Amino acid sequence: MSFQKRKGILALALALLPLFALSSCGGGGGLAGGGTGGTGVGPVTGFGSVIVNGVKYVDTGIDNTNFFDDHGRNKSGLVSGMMVVISGTIAGANGTADNITVLRHVDGPMDDNGVDLATGRLKVMGQDVVADASTVFDNVVTSLSDLRTLQGANVKHPELEVHGSADNNGVIHATFVHKWADDNVVGRGVQVRGTVAGPQTATTFAIGRKTVNFSSVPGGLPAGFAVGKFVEVKGTMNPVDNVLSATTVKLDDATGAQPSGSRMEVEGYIVPVITAGVSFGLLGPNGVQTVTWTTGTTTFTGGTGADIGAGIKVEVEGTRKAGGALAATRIAFRRASNVQIKSTATSVTASSLTVFGKTVTVNSLTQYKDSGSLNLKTFGQADIAVNDPLQISAFLDNTTNPASIVATRVERVGAIGTTSHILQGPVDSFVPGGPDLFILGIDVLGAAVPAAFLNTDETTLTQTQFFQVLEDNRVAGKTTVVKARGTSSNPMSASELQIEPTLDN
Repeated sequence: MSFQKRKGILALALALLPLFALSSCGGGGGLAGGGTGGTGVGPVTGFGSVIVNGVKYVDTGIDNTNFFDDHGRNKSGLVSGMMVVISGTIAGANGTADNITVLRHVDGPMDDNGVDLATGRLKVMGQDVVADASTVFDNVVTSLSDLRTLQGANVKHPELEVHGSADNNGVIHATFVHKWADDNVVGRGVQVRGTVAGPQTATTFAIGRKTVNFSSVPGGLPAGFAVGKFVEVKGTMNPVDNVLSATTVKLDDATGAQPSGSRMEVEGYIVPVITAGVSFGLLGPNGVQTVTWTTGTTTFTGGTGADIGAGIKVEVEGTRKAGGALAATRIAFRRASNVQIKSTATSVTASSLTVFGKTVTVNSLTQYKDSGSLNLKTFGQADIAVNDPLQISAFLDNTTNPASIVATRVERVGAIGTTSHILQGPVDSFVPGGPDLFILGIDVLGAAVPAAFLNTDETTLTQTQFFQVLEDNRVAGKTTVVKARGTSSNPMSASELQIEPTLDN
């Protein structure tokens, strides 16, 4: 089936969605089997069906007529970390998918000087993108370092597809990065989602630093278009002036035209608080919507109502109200993954893993991937065994005492070399000048002085310079994140120490 034909089917499906939901749900009531019409928006975290925001959607009814992706993927092409919209029914932690749409945030060539290792950032199509330990890199590239090497001295501009959510400053926090080509492809279709920025001229506007020329858009700009609106733009790059020549400009409706009573589970950033203790704007990968919450009724995970503020990442579960606002029944705070552990599992339960002697908690939002010898598509917590080599991305939940380690991503990997185990996290304490340095309670320099000290940009430091950076950050009240590579012992014998960018959300 052609892409244009599938686009037409999608438009028809979206137009009929309110009627379907009303006729099936009795205006938002329950369906047979206890389900309610609902939508899930977020990254794919697992399979065996499709798991998004902790809901396991049965996808047996999904085929090429109700799976939508501009690059022609089908259901089997879904990968953990990809951002999707699933419409169907939801009953607690289970659901049934009627439609699945892949949501790319930006798709196009990398900018000049496109990688900044010191800040963990990437620039694509004039958009700022940040990657953390849980970002999934796909198709040969495994990290920002690989992309920097590929670009060289701005000789190449790899074509990238980036999934994620933008924060209140317009920075896209990547959940998935796929490389389509090693260099830009002239005439290739590109796309960017984002908030319209000024100034606007008779034929142009901006999203981030990217100028969009809409003079060739049939019918011009859509009704309601204005600075501050969230839009999706498709077109091609003009090689002469690097302007995006738009063929379509569409306003995104984050409510999905849901009728009142429908369920929605969505991940995004608060932008901003509208009324303290009552409501906020939530910017997800498909636009902005209003979320209301009530003390004593809305439950919180990983924080409290006092933690709600602009720029905070949350996952919201709720019910659509008349007028379009989402009444939150649950709000889960999502923290940046500054913790990474790569080692073998010594204990496994239904809700935790023990790796490097540290207990790591998993939950319904933890993402799973199997890159080991079995390469299971339906890999999850139940498939992990003692002695499995794992790479875990996590954050520290400071709402508990002591802070608990919560996994955002668990990947089973191949065999780990004796000196290739990794322990990364905020520095607990250190002796000025060395050698002792503690991460997650483990002295990573207790057994030997490493052969290499590296800064965030991978340049080499002396031991004195390395510890001076730690000391300067301590005096300034800044957190320092360090990655130690070496043995799995405690104390650890680190062969390499590298300062990593510290991400706040």
